[in-house]
Amino acid sequence: MRRGGLLLSALLMLLVLLGLGGCSDEPDEAQQPAVLKVADTNEQNFYRLYGDYISAVFPDARIELVSTQAASDYTVSAAERQKRWVELVRREQPDLIVLWEDEIYRALANEGLLADLSPYMKDSGVTQEQIHPGVLELMKQNRDGRIYGMAPGFSASQLYYNEDMFRKYGIDLPHDGMTWAEMLQLAYRFTAADSSPDGPIGYYQSFMEPADLAYSVGDTEGMALYRLGAGKMTADTPAWRHIFDTVLASYKNGTFRSMLPKAKVGEDGETYYDQQAMSSVDLFGKGQAAMTLASPGQYDPSKTKFAFGSVNPPVDEATRTRSGSFYANQKLAIRSGSPEAKSSWAFIQFMISDYVAKVSVAQQLEFGVPSNMSYSNYDNSKAALYRQMPAIQPFDDIVSAGRSFYEEMWGMLRQEMNAALADKQSVDEMLKRVQQQGQRLIDESGVRAFEQNDGSHAD
Repeated sequence: MRRGGLLLSALLMLLVLLGLGGCSDEPDEAQQPAVLKVADTNEQNFYRLYGDYISAVFPDARIELVSTQAASDYTVSAAERQKRWVELVRREQPDLIVLWEDEIYRALANEGLLADLSPYMKDSGVTQEQIHPGVLELMKQNRDGRIYGMAPGFSASQLYYNEDMFRKYGIDLPHDGMTWAEMLQLAYRFTAADSSPDGPIGYYQSFMEPADLAYSVGDTEGMALYRLGAGKMTADTPAWRHIFDTVLASYKNGTFRSMLPKAKVGEDGETYYDQQAMSSVDLFGKGQAAMTLASPGQYDPSKTKFAFGSVNPPVDEATRTRSGSFYANQKLAIRSGSPEAKSSWAFIQFMISDYVAKVSVAQQLEFGVPSNMSYSNYDNSKAALYRQMPAIQPFDDIVSAGRSFYEEMWGMLRQEMNAALADKQSVDEMLKRVQQQGQRLIDESGVRAFEQNDGSHAD
């Protein structure tokens, strides 16, 4: 299966214009494989994201896809998913591996199934300074802190603000480096200026309930409601009490508001939201809210009726750089011992190259904002994203449980917060109930025992 669209043409043309034939980014003849075995969710997914790129790098190679769909089944436990992945890699012996799940990346690295990319980077002249430091930090989150994979792109949010609304009410514009508390205080100034039903909304976010906001604040500060690696619930603390107090107060006084669009049901019985439904609840886009968090490029100046700007999202108080919305996207890795390791690295090197960053300016990349730092030189509107860093997460908390655990934990937290919002219980009472019920869910999950036996997080 091949893709032959405009992106492929642009890539091939760019290779010619840039003289890539004499550049180290182009695989030499010895690196051109006859067959490259790639592990990804399915063939359609791989070619949707990487088809044009791999055709540009290896125009004559046959790509043999190994489906990882069964190994990535989220209806089974995290322990079972990791077991299936380890068995699949050992059985199928892929050369290039596309990893969507952080826990699987760490598990394969800790099992010694992935090649350390540092020697390949050194030999090809790729320096760590060329890659977003946040992406590198996430790639090193494994037992020995080495780079066993590389994410060509990352995801991050921007805080959009309605400049006309700020000017109208004489309120200072937001800026990089604000904490959640500072941003919510800024949002409250709109509520204080006009608390009428039709007054401005300080901070609006679709799909975000009070429980979601509380989690986002804690995540940004490197806090966790629970520590699965340690088998402990950690909600009943002064720090979490302060967060819940802030979020509940912001929701009650109207500073923070959210709406859910009306869902539709597809033929397969799954619910979904179409573009019309999403637009109907986009109160920032309608000019009714002062601030919202959104993906880079989500709002187009030519399609809005007001002037707007953007800054980096709320960050942690300690460093003023770490955001809970920063993630490394799909990771490309090489199986340790692969006979096509050099070819696999040639493709990874191309995906993180300055050349792909150049193409990204004109093409909408589906794998995220390029990890190569040079992209900020080509698209100034996203330059601030390269100053963001991921939130710090305790290493023994980088553990995953089964889907049912998260559904039950989230449902419980939502129920308890709604009761506090309705003044049916105090924040202290809510925290005690969340602590007790959450600890019971952790004890019943059994995830801690698996992680200790696996050895992935041994001291």
